[in-house]
Order: sequence, then C-alpha cells, then structure tokens
Amino acid sequence: TTERSTAPVVPATAAPVNFKKSGKSYQLLAIGTSTGGPVALQTVLTQLPASFPYPILLIQHMPATFTAAFAARLNGLCQISVKEAEDGDLLRPGSAYLAPGGRQMMLDGRGSSARIRIIDGNDKVNYKPCVDITFASLAKSHGDTVLAVVLTGMGADGRDGARLLKEHDATIWSQDAASCVVYGMPQAV
Repeated sequence: TTERSTAPVVPATAAPVNFKKSGKSYQLLAIGTSTGGPVALQTVLTQLPASFPYPILLIQHMPATFTAAFAARLNGLCQISVKEAEDGDLLRPGSAYLAPGGRQMMLDGRGSSARIRIIDGNDKVNYKPCVDITFASLAKSHGDTVLAVVLTGMGADGRDGARLLKEHDATIWSQDAASCVVYGMPQAV
C-alpha cells in the first residue's frame, strides 16, 4: 500500500528578486497600446505621482472621436496631467500627451526643446495613431534616453519602432502574456 501524506500542500513561493539599477538616465517615457489599452493605461498612469520626472507620450489605437474624452477621463483620475496632444506642445515632466485618433504623433527637435508634431500621415499606414511612427521619431530625437513600453494589443504595431529605439540603446519593456487582454503587440516586440 502507498501512504498519502496528510500534510497541507504549501504553494512554492517565488525566490526574492534582486534588482540592480541600470545606471541609465531617461528623459522620456513612451507607451504604445491597442486592444485592452484603456484599462492598462489607467492602471499604470494612476500609479504615477504628480512629481513624475519625465514627460509621457501615449499612443493608443483609438478613433478620433474618443481620444479627447479619454484624455480628459485619465486627467481626472491621475495625479499627473493628461491631455490630448496638440501640434506644438512642449514636453513637460509629469505630463502625459495622448496621440489624437486619426493622426500621427512625432517629435520635432531634440532633448528638452523637442515639440510634439501632429500630422495627418500616410493613408498606407494601418494605424492612426501608429506606435511605430512615434517610436521611430523618438529614436531620432531622444535615442538612449527613452523608456518605451508596449502594452496589450492585437497585431505587431510597435515592433519596428522598438527595433529602431533599441538600435539607439533605448530601453524597451513589454507587458507579459498573463496580464494582457491580447498578447499580440507585446509578443511581437
């Protein structure tokens, strides 16, 4: 006969994780997302303090009729300020700029003097706004001082832009599969 243990089953605990500071200095946070993104962005942005030290660019696949209201909603929930990006906006620490639906968001200039440029873009691009286009712009303007994050979403938007950022030594994070609504964009990255 085999004996069965009557001891309670104790789940294994994860080993403590020791993080080392990377030594990198950032000037800008950029977050790209699509399906499931509004909830993911709300979850992330509501955790940031009003004193967050970097400007934040948000690229959410969303129709033009919804982006202003979404930015206003986030602004009401967050300690940082959130607005729909406008052509000519100067980047400010602790402020988030949501790309307007139906248009493309890029940066013109370098470093702290960079300004947001909102353009109509090419009709051949599937997404308006497009994460790849914004990320590519950031690779040129801010290079290794960008922390780029790709959250939940269908497809592969962000992959090529992340590759360009990585070529300029930027830091890229992507959401894990378990917490994504759709693990397309993060998986592609």
